[in-house]
Amino acid sequence: MTIEISEKGSEAFYKEVVNVVVQYRYILKNHNHKLGDYFKQYKILLTAGAVILGILVLMMVFWGTNTPDAVIAIALAIVLLFCALFYGNLNKMLKSMLQDNRTSVLTLDENGVELSKGNTQTVRIGWDNVACIRQYKESLNFVSADQTGFVISADKRYADSILAWLKENRPEAEVIA
Repeated sequence: MTIEISEKGSEAFYKEVVNVVVQYRYILKNHNHKLGDYFKQYKILLTAGAVILGILVLMMVFWGTNTPDAVIAIALAIVLLFCALFYGNLNKMLKSMLQDNRTSVLTLDENGVELSKGNTQTVRIGWDNVACIRQYKESLNFVSADQTGFVISADKRYADSILAWLKENRPEAEVIA
């Protein structure tokens, strides 16, 4: 089965793919892992952390600074910095996926699943190396059993035909919808 994908996916699709890639190890450990929205979670975490840090700094200015308050403020600032860097990396990954205009070809055959992006990039996962096939709200994902982090994703509009092919040709594949 070959599917040529020339149209762009939605931003929601690419956000979901980024979340799948980032939470890859959790999915490997538990194939039924509930996918979290890291974009939303980190935005809330950064906002709440910045408000708390602001309040702490104001308290230190008006009530005086002591060593425990200063240590807590510095530690919180460092944690917020790392959270901001991670959030920035999530957005950078999303932006690069959104800007990729290459035509993709998804191929399912007796050997495995393959995604080719133009003539420059090909990712293939053999059936013996597919840990599970996960369907989420916006995407269908082939998750590699290796710790490499390979995930091949397809938009939900192709899910019915892919699942029908899998049911007919790979009935032993673990599909989690």
